[in-house]
Amino acid sequence: MRGIFVSGFFAYAALSCVIPIIPSYALSLGASQFMSAVAAGIFALSPAIAMTPFGILSEVYGRRLFILAGLLTGVFASLLYLLSLNTLLLIFARLIHGFGVAMYVPAVNALVADRSSEDRRGETIGWLQTTLMLGFFAGPAVGGYIAEIYGAKSVFLLSLAFSIISLLFSLFSVEKNGRGHLKYNFKFPAGMLPFYSLMFVGTAVTSSLALFALPFYAPEIQITESQTGVIVSSLFLFSALSRVPAGVLSDRFGRKAGVIIGMIFSSLGLFTAATTDPIQLFVASSICGAGMGIVNTAVFAAASDCENRGFAIGLANTALNAGIFAGSAIAGYMATFLEFEEMMLYLAMISILFTPIAILNSRQHKIYNV
Repeated sequence: MRGIFVSGFFAYAALSCVIPIIPSYALSLGASQFMSAVAAGIFALSPAIAMTPFGILSEVYGRRLFILAGLLTGVFASLLYLLSLNTLLLIFARLIHGFGVAMYVPAVNALVADRSSEDRRGETIGWLQTTLMLGFFAGPAVGGYIAEIYGAKSVFLLSLAFSIISLLFSLFSVEKNGRGHLKYNFKFPAGMLPFYSLMFVGTAVTSSLALFALPFYAPEIQITESQTGVIVSSLFLFSALSRVPAGVLSDRFGRKAGVIIGMIFSSLGLFTAATTDPIQLFVASSICGAGMGIVNTAVFAAASDCENRGFAIGLANTALNAGIFAGSAIAGYMATFLEFEEMMLYLAMISILFTPIAILNSRQHKIYNV
């Protein structure tokens, strides 16, 4: 599965390398504060809508078709970035990139789960999630640096290069796997709803920090584009580093334990982020990243335990991407009347308040079968 992991790394680097520049680039095209926030987070809207249907279709027609189609769509989206001469075109390019992610992610997660043993499935999913999030770590760090030296258009070229590399690795790593299960048994995993709700809330609050608040408030709190890239990247780095241990944790102590611990970490990180000190922001972003990694790995592992894992993983990705879009949009609205530090405190309170509400209704299975 080495080639699949490498492909995933570059796919996520292509998606994330533009994160440090999207809000400011949208503003340079004449966007309002709110529209710049929409541009930052709208790549998650199409996955929120489309991931579940694509997860089902990957069960029916096979994983390879959707993996390759998603990566090819990412190449097309990167080309569209270069043609974005106004805000609407930029938003459209981000939507198309998100549509590619919607095809790719459920299929690649299900493929890795298909190839893993039941007793180590959480750990294997953790390795995949680590690889993907390392791509999310590398992308903003490199993108912010390139933007500061060569400008925004160079970052769009970088996204295109990463997209092509990802597609090539998958072409030679994902074998043809037939047409899947033509008689698909549709079964909604109702027992997963508490986990999906926590994934939505946890992702919304952490993405508010990384995707909008830091890039948007950077001039006001006096941090450069490269510093912004490093701070945002720290979130994705620690999200990546936490995922294999989180998978092992969920295999040994249950999926519920991972979700609770992750939400606590996210809340602590957001409280710590109520500052303008770059070093403290780096630490806070790292803590948020670890929390996000623990929560998401536990939920994906729980989804992979389901009978129809393509569908269940698709729903998990829908919750995740809905949280990304909602978080950026809400942060854009909050920015009209809140200072940066105040926003972080509000987000932290939302995170900690929602944790017990959703977790009270979840089952207590060591391996979360539904």
